[in-house]
Amino acid sequence: MANKKPLAEAVKAIQAAFRIVGRVKELQMLVLAHEAGKNILLEGEIGTGKTTLARAIAQHFDKNFHRVEGTEDLYSTALIGTWQPPLLIQKGYTEEAFEYGPLARAMIDGGCLFLNEINRAPESSQNLLLTALDEGVLDVPNLKRINATRGFFTIATRNPASHIGVSVLGEALKDRFVWIKLDYQTEEEERGIVKVHTGCTDDAMVSAAVRITRATRKNRDIRRGSSIRGAIDLVAMLASTGVDPWADQQLWIDVAIAALVSKIDVEEGIDKSPEEVIALIAQAVLTKDFFR
Repeated sequence: MANKKPLAEAVKAIQAAFRIVGRVKELQMLVLAHEAGKNILLEGEIGTGKTTLARAIAQHFDKNFHRVEGTEDLYSTALIGTWQPPLLIQKGYTEEAFEYGPLARAMIDGGCLFLNEINRAPESSQNLLLTALDEGVLDVPNLKRINATRGFFTIATRNPASHIGVSVLGEALKDRFVWIKLDYQTEEEERGIVKVHTGCTDDAMVSAAVRITRATRKNRDIRRGSSIRGAIDLVAMLASTGVDPWADQQLWIDVAIAALVSKIDVEEGIDKSPEEVIALIAQAVLTKDFFR
């Protein structure tokens, strides 16, 4: 187990290399889990940085990154690989005729298998992963058995169980992971994230965009609020207008609608459109703290 000094240094190095603001505790847990040889399950809302952290950990430890999207169509062949018919006819059941899938490639090169929204994968594929994660073994039918190269590990993600369309992850597979939760970050950290991603130096603009975005997460008319991507898009669009946005509150509202409507889900049965909900939120935030 790493002692505190090397762990702190590793976190700082990852933050600097991958422009990560905050997330000290989560990065510590990721480093410790990797060093202990554990597979990692990241759970968090859309836009909380699950993919960013997974890629950062993989690259920090010099691992090839093999990404897979969890869908109902993710069958075992998509993970193991497939035979190429023309080459199969010519070469027979040889490696030349087989195209390895991401699970097989990650095991062969000792890399990182990244399974985005793993709980959406069909049960048959989840079962296939059990042996690979538990024993480091994968059988390729008619070809060979793959024994994972040292360093192979898996990072999987899932959205919170409260999300519509999220299915249950099998207990046996879930038991093979350590769990790390990603909550939304603090307002100060979110301002830092917006500055990193936009280069904006207008503190008031960044602050207003972050407050509008955060307000969508607490509004009773909204089931799912916006991630920090909403504030990033809002600032990026305002900064590109070539005019002074502080001279026109309606411009702010219009841009907020464009930046945020696609990133929220409103509650069923409300008598307002998503555009109206965002307009009211933006107007309330701007009138209270930024426009007098």
